[in-house]
Amino acid sequence: MGKFIFIIFIFFCTYFGFAQNQKNSCEFIKGLSDISEIECGQLVVPEDHENPGGKKISVAYVIIKSKLEQKKEPVILLGGGPGGEMISVEIISFLLNDPLREKRDIILYEQRGIGYSSGLPDINPDLERIMAANLSEDEEKVELKKLLTLARERAEKLNINPANYNTWQNAHDIGLLMRDLNYPKYNLFGLSFGTRLGRKIQDLYPEYLNVVIHNSPALSTGDFLIDRLQNYSDALEKVLNYCSDDPTCKLQYPRLRESYIETIEKLKSSPIQFEVDGIPFYVNAQDAIYFLRRVLYWNNSLEIAPAFIEEMSKGGGPILQDLIMGVIGDNYNNLMWLSVERNEMYDPNITGQEIEAMYRNLPLLPAELGLFTGAYLAMNHLHDNTLSEEKRTPLVSSVPTMIMVNQYDPVTPPENGYIFKEKLPNAFLYILDEGGHGGGNVDCRNRVMIAFMDDPGKSPDSSCLKLVQE
Repeated sequence: MGKFIFIIFIFFCTYFGFAQNQKNSCEFIKGLSDISEIECGQLVVPEDHENPGGKKISVAYVIIKSKLEQKKEPVILLGGGPGGEMISVEIISFLLNDPLREKRDIILYEQRGIGYSSGLPDINPDLERIMAANLSEDEEKVELKKLLTLARERAEKLNINPANYNTWQNAHDIGLLMRDLNYPKYNLFGLSFGTRLGRKIQDLYPEYLNVVIHNSPALSTGDFLIDRLQNYSDALEKVLNYCSDDPTCKLQYPRLRESYIETIEKLKSSPIQFEVDGIPFYVNAQDAIYFLRRVLYWNNSLEIAPAFIEEMSKGGGPILQDLIMGVIGDNYNNLMWLSVERNEMYDPNITGQEIEAMYRNLPLLPAELGLFTGAYLAMNHLHDNTLSEEKRTPLVSSVPTMIMVNQYDPVTPPENGYIFKEKLPNAFLYILDEGGHGGGNVDCRNRVMIAFMDDPGKSPDSSCLKLVQE
């Protein structure tokens, strides 16, 4: 009997992470010197939660301690992407002064496959090379197919299975982390992809949750490419209409729509050339659409997008240069991004001909969206796993929830907020009359979110929010 109990104990240690959490060790964070206000840890979890006795990986977290000893429920921050790193000296330093920290611990969680959490191989230098070259749309597809084939081979040599890097596995990691940290309740705050992850945690572990906040809700069903093309087209249409209706913008950019189309057409044969660290960087038609889409993420997109289109029509300038520098040396793990999306937002039945038809039906996409089309067509070369509908489809959840989404968002449009709310009977939905993807009036948003965490059963005072008038 004693041996049997010991075996059961070892199983629970293996599966639930007991005694495998290396707490209070922040040595793994590069450049971190002052740890007086934080705690760190690395939790061992199964790479595949359906095979808990198999290979293990570690996920990292940081707790930024509250300024008060008598604390309220902590906030777990779920980053976007998927692929965006959450643990860095810069992020920790910024959050030391965040108003959330007045009453609560803030928990930074580095998702599996990213940064300090058993990171997947880095393909960023190769993506930068592909984008910098003056490739045709077809040549770009060939290069991306080669890249993802090689990435799969690299992962196999490292005994990593990219198919296990997805939202369902990620949510189980956080379930083990919440169990291990042993707070009575938690608040979840997700941004972009972090909302898809938060929504899955909401279904799997409702007993741990005080409230869930979804900022810029990302659906768990749909298609990686088709949705992005439509959402980009819709957001750009809104920005162009805003400019034509706004007297100041219209006076400054009287031919904005025409200038955009003409510029993209011109770039097909005459790309803009920059030098970055002595290396040539060509901005062709598909790159220009890629960069404009990035501008639409910015909270000042209503002002900057028209200025960027004008700048591009004149051969580029400081906005484009800043965008290019943002691509170079980015700490975003694009392989994690593609691994997750292949699992969850990929339809193997969609053909190249259907994609071409989609482009023909979207006049604001006179060229392909750089990198995205080629990456989509090459995803099967990374792995061929598709999460089941059961693992992707959200359930009805009674956990108190707040949803925020911006009217001009180019990737998670207001429609996503309504779709999220359908299965969340205790949800407050705010459609904000703001540009960009998340962000906006941060001070106001923080006040509304904190009030909601303090009293989940009460509608918070949202009068400071600039809401879309319906």
